[in-house]
Amino acid sequence: MVISGSGNRITYFDTVPVMPSVEEIMSRLGYNKSLTSLSAGDKCFIDASIQLGLALCRNQGAACRFTVKEHKRDMVIFGDNESFESSRLSGLLSNSDEILLMAGTAGPEIMNRINSEMESGNVALAVVLDAVGSQAADVILDWMMEFYKKILRREGKRLTMRRYSPGYGDLPPANQAIIFRLLGLERLKLKLTESMMLVPEKSVLAVAGIEGIQPE
Repeated sequence: MVISGSGNRITYFDTVPVMPSVEEIMSRLGYNKSLTSLSAGDKCFIDASIQLGLALCRNQGAACRFTVKEHKRDMVIFGDNESFESSRLSGLLSNSDEILLMAGTAGPEIMNRINSEMESGNVALAVVLDAVGSQAADVILDWMMEFYKKILRREGKRLTMRRYSPGYGDLPPANQAIIFRLLGLERLKLKLTESMMLVPEKSVLAVAGIEGIQPE
């Protein structure tokens, strides 16, 4: 773990010690224990592909807390007059006096292998690896939220139960640029394309609220 900066300190997690479970990956692949039937050969192939994908993941993350300055119906202003324009996000953060910006990435190796398998026509393997990488990026954020929950509990605060990512609901993908810049994600060797796509692709950004715990 590396902490840098002054004021709003960014925490970089150079290694995130978490991996998605096989059950989570299978669910992302559309597997339903009650409805899906797999041959012994198919199961062996999927299991081996999942283990390969997990071995290719290089899980890293970054996070930083920012003070909320103003809530509006369709906007949240925070930090040094940064803002997110989204009525849904504003609603999620209605009781928050801080926000937590987060980034998680499974690293470039798994995406490189996915592209290589696709180019070679190994679509089935590429699909499984894609599910592994996508789920890994999500569980990195889950892990970071649990990390901050423990810190916040000692402060009499908590995270919102949900997080919100650019590109979902009414928060446009362009907001990825704000999070990317504020978290200094070049430190994790991430890139953001002109079309607001993260590279490597198996990466995700998100916002969660920090609110006080009301006494019972």
